[in-house]
Amino acid sequence: MRSMGLPNSGKRTLPALAVVLVITLSTASLVRAGEGGAAVSPAQARAEAANLISRVVSASEAGDVRPGTAPDWEGAVPGKPLLVCSCDGNPSQYLVPVLNSGGKVVSTIGVSATTGTWTRYSPRYQLPEFPLVDAGEAIEEVRGFLERRGTPIDLPAPEARVAPDKVVYWFFDLPGELPINDVYLPVFFEAPPLADVTFSRVKEPASEGENKRDHPRGGIGEVAAEPETPVTRAGGAPAAYDIEGVPYHVQEDGVWCGAACLEMVFDYSGPDISQSEIAGVSNTKSPNGCFNSELFRSAQFSSNSASIQDPGLHGYTARALGYGAAYEYWEDGSSLYDSRYTDLKSLVAQDYPVLILTYYDTPPSTGHFRLVKGYNDSLDEFIVHDPWYTPPWDGPDQHFNQTFLVDSLWDYSDRWGMIAAPWSVSITKPASVYAGQEFTVEASVSYRGPNPLEGQFPCTGATATLQMSSSYQIVGGEASRAIPGIDATGSSGRASWTLRPMETGSTDDIQVTAMGSVAGSTDAYGTYSDWIGGVGTGGSVPAVTSRTWGHDSVGVPNPSQLWYLAEGCTNGGFETWVLVQNPNNRPANVGLTYMTPDGATQGPTEQLPANSRKTFYVADVVPDCWDVSTMVTSDEPVIAERSMYGNNRTWGHDSIGTSVTSKQWYLAEGCTNGGFETWVLVQNPNNEPADVSLMYMTTEGAKQGPTETLPANSRKTFNVADTVPGCWDVSTLVTADRHVVAERSMYGNNRTWGHDSIGTRSPSKQWYLAEGCTNGGFETWVLVQNPNNVPATVTLNYMTPDGFVTGPTEELPANSRKTFYVGDNVPDTWEVSTTVTSDEGVIAERSMYGNHRTWGHDSIGVSVPSTKWYLAEGCTNVGFETWVLVQNPNTVPTEVTLTYMTPDGPVDGPSETLPANSRQTYNVGYTVPGAWEVSTMVTSTLPVIAERSMYGDPR
Repeated sequence: MRSMGLPNSGKRTLPALAVVLVITLSTASLVRAGEGGAAVSPAQARAEAANLISRVVSASEAGDVRPGTAPDWEGAVPGKPLLVCSCDGNPSQYLVPVLNSGGKVVSTIGVSATTGTWTRYSPRYQLPEFPLVDAGEAIEEVRGFLERRGTPIDLPAPEARVAPDKVVYWFFDLPGELPINDVYLPVFFEAPPLADVTFSRVKEPASEGENKRDHPRGGIGEVAAEPETPVTRAGGAPAAYDIEGVPYHVQEDGVWCGAACLEMVFDYSGPDISQSEIAGVSNTKSPNGCFNSELFRSAQFSSNSASIQDPGLHGYTARALGYGAAYEYWEDGSSLYDSRYTDLKSLVAQDYPVLILTYYDTPPSTGHFRLVKGYNDSLDEFIVHDPWYTPPWDGPDQHFNQTFLVDSLWDYSDRWGMIAAPWSVSITKPASVYAGQEFTVEASVSYRGPNPLEGQFPCTGATATLQMSSSYQIVGGEASRAIPGIDATGSSGRASWTLRPMETGSTDDIQVTAMGSVAGSTDAYGTYSDWIGGVGTGGSVPAVTSRTWGHDSVGVPNPSQLWYLAEGCTNGGFETWVLVQNPNNRPANVGLTYMTPDGATQGPTEQLPANSRKTFYVADVVPDCWDVSTMVTSDEPVIAERSMYGNNRTWGHDSIGTSVTSKQWYLAEGCTNGGFETWVLVQNPNNEPADVSLMYMTTEGAKQGPTETLPANSRKTFNVADTVPGCWDVSTLVTADRHVVAERSMYGNNRTWGHDSIGTRSPSKQWYLAEGCTNGGFETWVLVQNPNNVPATVTLNYMTPDGFVTGPTEELPANSRKTFYVGDNVPDTWEVSTTVTSDEGVIAERSMYGNHRTWGHDSIGVSVPSTKWYLAEGCTNVGFETWVLVQNPNTVPTEVTLTYMTPDGPVDGPSETLPANSRQTYNVGYTVPGAWEVSTMVTSTLPVIAERSMYGDPR
């Protein structure tokens, strides 16, 4: 039986101690429940749960909840509450199941049985029934158990109790004349009954019972003076915040909750550290578990020390350097008490997951470590990763009532909390250098520890060491430099070097390691000293944006003198920009014509210099227009794209134009469920009307859409949901009696994101999709449309920097659409391209989302690789990132060269060899930083595929 924790007995060095289950037929049972029931009725608990459901739904609809941080409770209702008592039989809380519109239990809500307020809720419930074992089933199970032991009796109604081992049991209190006093049967997992269970609390060792701080705030060896009056800080944190990308790890043993939480912290900031190594370093063992002081010491553990349980382990296997760390107590009556809420939120809002030691459940209960990673004031909640592994409160993103967590559960440890993070090392240097050119590398180092955690763990010998290849010479001095200013948490400093390169090239092979020595003491280790620090490799690239929006487009292999761009809008807060790239060695005279529901409007005419790029703002000519398409003409072959933004640039999307019109267009992506909008945009560039018809293809087959007549030189928008509402997967076929152009745009989460793509004129048996990422909060989906009247067998394969990965094979029914989640086959991969092959002609697109779907982008695939690609859009100035993604689908390596085109002319970009069946990403800001307008040309010795993705800040 797995368990953790002793109730708090006033210790400042606190354990999350375990309890022992002693199964015997002679020991006394736990204290029996007293007369009377809960102060709160089941109806009141159900009403409180219904109120919480309504609040969560309203907050989600109002945009007060970050997408992905709250359950989807639209249409949900509370079910029948289950009263759970504490181990001594006193009513503790109701567990209220949340039923979706189909009657399935999808979540659970805890409501206090004494106050009637909600305490916490779980975003998921994955068992087939609630509870898994009901009271009637428990009676039958226990009756059979007793009959097999020769004790057949009529059983009393059981009582649900949460035991000190954190498991909820059905408790049967049997008559005193029987040889068995009581029986326990798990409620939320299947296991045999247990007779006469005594939860024996383990006596603490005397050395762990002292009232002391192992790591005083004022420095090693002394206790910091406490101010005589409380200090209250104003809360400057936002009203809601959830740290993105905090990994979740379940505890691998019943007493490893602390090790699991620290593993999550390590994995968030650097390499994933073995949970078993952390448990050994923190001296975690059954049945005592782990003391907070030993767990804290484990954050600083480095190669300068040996693990107390494995003396052969010097530093963690995955990281030899320790983390900087700090902790505090926000106990009653202290100077920090009044800021216990604001401090916790402030730390989270600065992207510090906070590791806390709490009661597991309503006090009195056992001790348990948890990791706080988010909060939402509109819902009065903290969001917590809980490493425990049995329902109903297991798993990531558990939501706790703020008061319940802070003033009830956290009180177990006098509100002890800690953070741990590597030193921040930011490097400033040029992106590339010429042979013989002297340049400076500067490292800005921060020993992190925000208020109120500054001034802890004095550091000595803070040093920055430059690490580089033999192609550089240091001009004066050594590779290691002292870092003035680094002395304790919250301090920072700088170090710099002058280098002379022996060769021309990138400076990507330069990094800096910063480190310093800290000391401390614990009961297990006595006095220890460790090296803590961090490593920096970047700094030559403009700062990463907030990525409030993202957009993407595939390139084109050939310039053209004529381009069509179907989408465009200059009303309702929409911006539309047309981007024209001239890849020629001579000027190009370019003219734009806009097409609206009222007909054609003449746009600007400009001469573009050789090898340059020009941006046109559509609203300069056609303001306040809901529907506007563009036609670009030129006397020299050029490339044209169109980018759009909305809501003060909280979303953006982009698409390459098309140089040809067609009577038939295919659009693979589309969704009209879950808050998604899908719009099909058709441009008629002819001087005569065109009859246009839409057909939709879903997982259930084809659905006939609208038929319209488009006037000459006009544009028409179709809302797919008018015909196919509530559909997760829908593709579109556009047919016309004249040659037209078709695009599709999509929006979601009340238009917090948008993406767009041009259609394709014909299916193909092979498609290439260069962009893709399944790490860092990115989602990548491949969408395949089968427009045939027969099934199609489709196979996906993935290409990464490490080579080829086999993907799924599926049969798509006739006139249908299928979605593939790339993360199912290639998880946690920063760079992944896709190849789609089929025995019938199909259409493939790829959509991506990030930041919990606060942005999204999409692109049609490429059916034929090429040795030359053009990408018209690009910007590397403040608030913009631009990335070029190249896929090599060949079985042999290929040489790839990038050339950038700006208003000032061409700039040479990187040139390198791409391995066979691989993918490579290029940050344009490495070579052309601070450029408002930059296009790209990609050339290669073998046919490849090139895309460009962009991200940016709001206006």
